[in-house]
Amino acid sequence: MAIREPQAGAWNFYPLNKRQLLNEIEKAYTDPKKGPGSLPKRGYIGERQIVGGIVPHAGYYFSAACAAWYYKELAEQVQNIDLAVILGTNHTGFGDKITTVSYYLKWATPLGTIDVDIDVIKSLKQLYPLMGDDALAHTREHSVEVQLPFLQYIYGDSFKLVPIVARDITLEEAQQFAAALKKAIELSNKKAVVIASSDFTHHGSIYDYVIFTTNVMENVRNLDYKFIESIVELDTKKFLSLVDRYSSTVCGYGAIAIAMEYAKKLNSRAKLLKYYHSGDVTGEEDIIVGYAAIEFYT
Repeated sequence: MAIREPQAGAWNFYPLNKRQLLNEIEKAYTDPKKGPGSLPKRGYIGERQIVGGIVPHAGYYFSAACAAWYYKELAEQVQNIDLAVILGTNHTGFGDKITTVSYYLKWATPLGTIDVDIDVIKSLKQLYPLMGDDALAHTREHSVEVQLPFLQYIYGDSFKLVPIVARDITLEEAQQFAAALKKAIELSNKKAVVIASSDFTHHGSIYDYVIFTTNVMENVRNLDYKFIESIVELDTKKFLSLVDRYSSTVCGYGAIAIAMEYAKKLNSRAKLLKYYHSGDVTGEEDIIVGYAAIEFYT
């Protein structure tokens, strides 16, 4: 049985030691400034049904406190899930525009293993034949993996995973795949959450993206809020047009577009939970990456 071992952990995105990882997650939750300030309430069932969201995927030192806002809401509003569909960013360039992987039957983190839902993947392939299936697109990709410890912290091993990475897709492609995803989940008769794993603007010479030379921190923040406003409005066309207008470095914009279209098909609403950027963590503006936690709910 092929098991995908924790690559992002090996690259220091999060600790490989189980106790240290749990401490890091709980520190993110209880961070009084960048995090929500407290651990999720156990056994609490809220009023909103969260169907998806957008969370960052940088190293936990930078973005875990932001991600904790989303996962606290998820833990408190949704008591259990059967399926997590994680739409990651395709950083490697391997695979197709939208690519899953069925080679790995389990994904491992220091908190245990998660079974891959091969049946849902097969259904998705039938409903959307253009979706690729490529282990290389996932073997050295961190964006799906960094979400798993947060989900395991909440739900243990009680859910299955459908890993997907996306890159430069069009509005029509996002709409078509979101329709296929909705249908596949309905056919599975499973309670699912669809999460887009993406950071926002990457600004600095290291990213070959320098459009601000003064007030960089505030200007990056304002630019990201333009993208966030279109997401909260669930205006995917506007979001993608902004990506094009600014030659954006929002790394997972394809995943975000799919998640938005999926949310719209469920008549969902969107809410920004938290935004900050790496400059707020480091105090440096030479390299800035934006992070946002957004929920889609009914």
